[in-house]
Amino acid sequence: MSRAEDRAEVQHLRAALAQRARRALERPTRAAVLLPLLFEAGPPRLLLTRRTDRVATHKGQVAFPGGYLEAADPDVIAAALREADEEIALPREGVEVLGLLDDLPTHDDRVAVTPVVARVHGSPALHPQAEEVARIFAIPLEELAEARRWRMEERVRAGVRWPVYFFEHEGETLWGLSAYFTMQLLEHLPVGAPFELPWKRRAP
Repeated sequence: MSRAEDRAEVQHLRAALAQRARRALERPTRAAVLLPLLFEAGPPRLLLTRRTDRVATHKGQVAFPGGYLEAADPDVIAAALREADEEIALPREGVEVLGLLDDLPTHDDRVAVTPVVARVHGSPALHPQAEEVARIFAIPLEELAEARRWRMEERVRAGVRWPVYFFEHEGETLWGLSAYFTMQLLEHLPVGAPFELPWKRRAP
């Protein structure tokens, strides 16, 4: 991607996020995740991690850098940037925040998770935090936009059937909230989302 195309893609996303009506949820606990976009040295890609088997929750799952808001965090953006710094050594000064996506609740409905979309400048040397992160990897956005690459299963939650999406990449499986966050992001990019977002049809 040329520098001109790079700027146009970022500008498109920043404008789309700024103009939308964002859904914010109120829950007893707040959390934030960072969706880091890479535009250098190759096609646009989305940065993800796989959690270790030593973490308290979501062992071995593919996830975005993130975690609970702490008392010292002034807002969800600060929390997402702090967690990315702690988990993968992504320096805050090397990240440009582009906007926020819709909050989504965790499966027990006690935590509202806010996705923070950001562009990573350059190609920083990333290092996984040994206790929490087993692997850092990236998936091209064009691949994520291909519906044929996704698998869907229906699951019942509170008596309502919900689609759960799975994306396989180099032995990793993206699914759950992280998959929903990814589809939200794709919806606001020129490549588009492979499926309609389910919470636009019914409330979670």
